[in-house]
Amino acid sequence: MFQLAPMAAVGIFLVSTMLAIGMTVSREEISSTLRDRRTLPRVLMANFILVPLLGIVLTHIFRFPPGTTTGILLLAISPGGLTAIQFTDKVKGSLAFAAVVAFVLTIASIAASPIIAHILIPQESPVRVPYFGVIGGVLLFLLLPVLLGFLVRRLFQTAAGKIGRILLVLSNVSFVASIVLTAAFKKHAMKEVGPSVIAALLILIVGSMVIGWLLGGPDQGSRRVMAVSTSMRNAALCLLVAMRNLPGTNADVLVVAFMGLMIPPNMLFTLYHTVREKSKAAKRKTAGSA
Repeated sequence: MFQLAPMAAVGIFLVSTMLAIGMTVSREEISSTLRDRRTLPRVLMANFILVPLLGIVLTHIFRFPPGTTTGILLLAISPGGLTAIQFTDKVKGSLAFAAVVAFVLTIASIAASPIIAHILIPQESPVRVPYFGVIGGVLLFLLLPVLLGFLVRRLFQTAAGKIGRILLVLSNVSFVASIVLTAAFKKHAMKEVGPSVIAALLILIVGSMVIGWLLGGPDQGSRRVMAVSTSMRNAALCLLVAMRNLPGTNADVLVVAFMGLMIPPNMLFTLYHTVREKSKAAKRKTAGSA
């Protein structure tokens, strides 16, 4: 469905971002986040219980055809959208948490989504995931770049910070390029699914964002990471599953439409909090110099 150029842009975005995280965040910070027994259960509850329940409610409110209903449920049960990193890496002091959430949700989604799909989505045959390809992508685009970033930081500690900042710029540029290159596909998909489906998808996105925010804990940075990570579902995995398991149902078109819809709310959310933080910092600076 997508051509080589946008796929390459997404690949560059993921690799450059994870390399930058590895050069910026220490292994101790990652380990400390993984050992947090309060936060990770909330992450899993939000993404594997509450958002799927929201999806079920939406499919009962909106009486869509079976293929559309299946697509919405598939998105609701599949967390771990990696493009969330573009927004969560802007949260000061929460980069380690953002990286852990992205990795945990991606791995958990690969393992749990087919099981949840078998329970929630009525089908004659179980949903099958191309495990080797998906896990290979996780290794190539997530784990290996982070480990390489750790190595660079260990060997070249002074230069790692500068290289990390350059990589984040590359990450931003490639992310914008991927949006531009896929805009036509997403616009066509949104026209094809229609206004009522778009309304349901927007409710799913904003509702998931609220769920993530409420379960993010007392820390403002963690709340922001949770809100974005919960709302941006694993559309890439859903697209693979839809194309492999649900041909002729229009579920793949719905997933592509979701890809276009999930970016603007999270962009506005991130911009609002970034401007708010800068305003607070300016006020503190003014008060301190007075």
